[in-house]
Amino acid sequence: MHAWQEPSPPGFGPGEIGLVNGPERADEWLGFLDAVIKVWRDKYPEFEVVETVTEGRARSVLVRAASGASLLVVGRGTTERPAGPRTGPVTHAAVQHVGCPVAVVPHE
Repeated sequence: MHAWQEPSPPGFGPGEIGLVNGPERADEWLGFLDAVIKVWRDKYPEFEVVETVTEGRARSVLVRAASGASLLVVGRGTTERPAGPRTGPVTHAAVQHVGCPVAVVPHE
């Protein structure tokens, strides 16, 4: 799942897909997401993966999408910091607000 919000033109950041039109932007993100997931789909063909791209705040979209789920798996980047938060705001919202178990998987 990928959630995005319409940025203002000065708000484009590194790696941001530069289309301003919502449907075209969603299609471009869906193609990107499909390419990223292809490696895992090929490695584990017995698991069904459904890509979803939607406009909205990631926290809200994820919590809504997890309603009725048996398990939610979210990633979190690893950090070199010895102290401080170990999860970001999206993972924190998932752990606090979804009604199913949440697996938090660290990755680099």
